[in-house]
Amino acid sequence: MYPLFPGGFYSVSFYLLCMPDNYGDELMKDIILNTYGLAIEDLARFIMIPYSSDNSLRWENIIFFSFGVFSIWFHYAIMLYCGFKMHFNMKQELKKFSASHRRLQKQFFYALVAQSLGPTFLLVLPVAPILIAPLLSPHLKLEFSWQTGWLYSIVGLYPPFDSISFILIVSEYKRVVKKQFCFMYTVKKDKNLQQFSVTL
Repeated sequence: MYPLFPGGFYSVSFYLLCMPDNYGDELMKDIILNTYGLAIEDLARFIMIPYSSDNSLRWENIIFFSFGVFSIWFHYAIMLYCGFKMHFNMKQELKKFSASHRRLQKQFFYALVAQSLGPTFLLVLPVAPILIAPLLSPHLKLEFSWQTGWLYSIVGLYPPFDSISFILIVSEYKRVVKKQFCFMYTVKKDKNLQQFSVTL
């Protein structure tokens, strides 16, 4: 239920603060036409341009950008707080358990840490330059024009990363996966031997 609130808040602010206007359409018209061969008027679009032609701030777009940054860092703060709290609580509680149980619980904790790093490297860091570049371009006297289709490929890596991190870190999962692969390999080998013996 909770993800609906930040998701809804972000979507509503996106809709209200990034609606297309004449300035944005004029600025992007040639880029869209040259890059994609499409007229901007025919496209559904939301455009975030932080500066006007005189380098003054376009406050609606800046407010939207601030909402996005705040939302990301707020959730990172929650993750860090919960992670540290869990780590210190676990340290105390694990003293009561056996060595093997302690090892397993530590592996679960490391897997959770890896899972929280996944979105950082596969979602946040690839997007950061794309979001920051328009803010810096007038100060650096540079123009940025990036096609972001590659970004969706990186986003697609996140769901398998989530599962693979658990499989590689938690020994119980690793053992089950190894056993499954060995079983599949053995069955395949047996079938090949049977076929070979039949042909002989």
